Amino acid sequence: DLNEADSAMERLQNLMFGSKMSDIEQVKNLLAENDLPGVRHLMATIDDKLGKLEHQIYEPQELIELMLPWIAEILSRKIADSREEVVKAIGPIIDEVIRAKTVENKSAMSAAIAELLPDALAQQIVNSPADIAKAIAPEIGLAIKEQIRLDQESIAQALAPEMGKAITAQIKLERDSMVDALYPVIGSTISRYMAEAIKTINEKVSNAISVEGFKRKISSKVQGVSEAELILQESVPFTVQAAFLIHKASGLIISEFQNSESYQLESEMVAGMLTAIRSFVNECIVQPGESSELNQIEYGDSKILLEVAGYCYMAVVIKGEPPNLFIQKIRQTVSNLILNYAEEIHAFNGDPGTIPESLHPWIKTLFDPLQTEKSTKPPLALAAISLAALSLILVPWGIYQYRSSVERRLEANAVAALASTPQLAVYRLDVAVDGKTLKLTGKLPNQELRAQAAKIAASTAPKLQLDNRILAVDVPPDPVLTAAEVQRITAVLNQREGVSIFTRYGDRKVTVEGTVRDGADAQKIAQSLKQIPGVQSVISTIKLDPLKITTRIYFQQGTATLDSTYGEMIASVKNFMDQYPQKQIKIIGHSDQTGELATNQQLSLRRAAAVRDALVRQGADPKRLQTVGIPHPPADVEPNQPRLLSRCVVFEPITKTINSK
Repeated sequence: DLNEADSAMERLQNLMFGSKMSDIEQVKNLLAENDLPGVRHLMATIDDKLGKLEHQIYEPQELIELMLPWIAEILSRKIADSREEVVKAIGPIIDEVIRAKTVENKSAMSAAIAELLPDALAQQIVNSPADIAKAIAPEIGLAIKEQIRLDQESIAQALAPEMGKAITAQIKLERDSMVDALYPVIGSTISRYMAEAIKTINEKVSNAISVEGFKRKISSKVQGVSEAELILQESVPFTVQAAFLIHKASGLIISEFQNSESYQLESEMVAGMLTAIRSFVNECIVQPGESSELNQIEYGDSKILLEVAGYCYMAVVIKGEPPNLFIQKIRQTVSNLILNYAEEIHAFNGDPGTIPESLHPWIKTLFDPLQTEKSTKPPLALAAISLAALSLILVPWGIYQYRSSVERRLEANAVAALASTPQLAVYRLDVAVDGKTLKLTGKLPNQELRAQAAKIAASTAPKLQLDNRILAVDVPPDPVLTAAEVQRITAVLNQREGVSIFTRYGDRKVTVEGTVRDGADAQKIAQSLKQIPGVQSVISTIKLDPLKITTRIYFQQGTATLDSTYGEMIASVKNFMDQYPQKQIKIIGHSDQTGELATNQQLSLRRAAAVRDALVRQGADPKRLQTVGIPHPPADVEPNQPRLLSRCVVFEPITKTINSK
């Protein structure tokens, strides 16, 4: 049996290692034929595992779940060992996926990466700002230049607040291109600034008072130019000797024109010299990071005006002081050249054939005298005659206007002073200044107001003689206005405590009726109404209605004990004292007529004292309380009424100061 088992195992090994996996059934049959111990159990285990493996193969989801941890581990180790090979292997696949997805659904792809672009650009700008600026600067320059050609005014307004930083970066990288593009826009701004500067100088010079200054003012009006320009023109006559359009980078002459009557300059030498001077200034004098250009070069009484724009600059040789119109003409010429010939100027390499013939006439226009002067100077004799004629007219007129302005000012001061006085503001008074006399006219109701008006007017012009022609007349008041004022004052008076009145106005009289709590109020009311303009007298029938306390406290017969139920009444009297702090309270005790008179007197006084003590316990000031005992009933209690009404304490407000001793 052992020999047979060894033989079977040998055949099993040969079969397992030399056969394919598809021969498993043969192995099973061979083991079953030999019937070795444990083979059946082993076969059952193998069948179970094979069944599970087959189930996993035919169920991909379970197989994937088993393989995922191993795949992740394999990829991690592969990336750690050879990152470059992995990137090289999957890079083309990712590119192909992105291209395919972009073609398939461009909108979805854009939406997917849109949220990442701002942060990515911001991070890249932080990491490499120079690279970002270098990448987008040329495109921004071309876009700005093209838009400026289409709409100069709109771009000039939009660039100022929004594109400052972008333009700064672009100027650093491509300065000539940006200057070439922006010069036509900023040229007009610079021209307006220079015009305002000359206007300021002209205003300052205009304030100078002299014969020469007066002549210059007339000449400036006749010629149509500012006085500042005439001053500059008078010092040195202005002439144009030569004009050169020079390529900024190479220093080559693009176009030139020279005055045939003056000495002919060596254009190439002038261009080379100017280019060298500009380069020297920009490289050696101007601080790093700053941008500056030469405006002019002076030698003797001559100047070279420089106007730099983009890839070229204009050099104009002049003698004397240039008018403002000539400076504007140079800038306008350079602006037109940039707009029309920017590409030709940029590409110029020294060959005159590359420059259009239409460019040269622009340089020649700078020598046209009609472009720098508005009119010829009038003859000296005509100017003298005009000056004399104007003097005969303007001097008397100026003296008259000056005196008139002084008189009007004095009149206005007097009118303002009279109007600021309440007693005079309601009346119409006229003020007139004639030479050294101040005249007052109008009407006032009495002599006191007339004298007051004269005093006020004289104080405003103490050096003038006063002519007071105001008439003091009894001016009838307007009954409607007076009646309205009476009603207004009545409404104000009725707002006072304890005053209740009504009034009637007629025939300059006011009749007053009503009641007051204090006799002094009646006198104040009459005085207030009598001060109203148009009221001559006041008839008062005002009655005195003193302030009263209606509260009464009653006692049992023969006693002075205060019942506890009167606590609220005591509190109400205390509130009255708080409301009228100027009032004092007289506490009057009463008794019925039964019994002896002396006994009733003492009993009444003790009842008043009991109420006083209760008020003091409530917080009342004892100095404002006075107690009185009366041995008979109050005056308003009749003999036939119940005796309980006689046994009481009443309160009387008084204003008389009570001695607290």
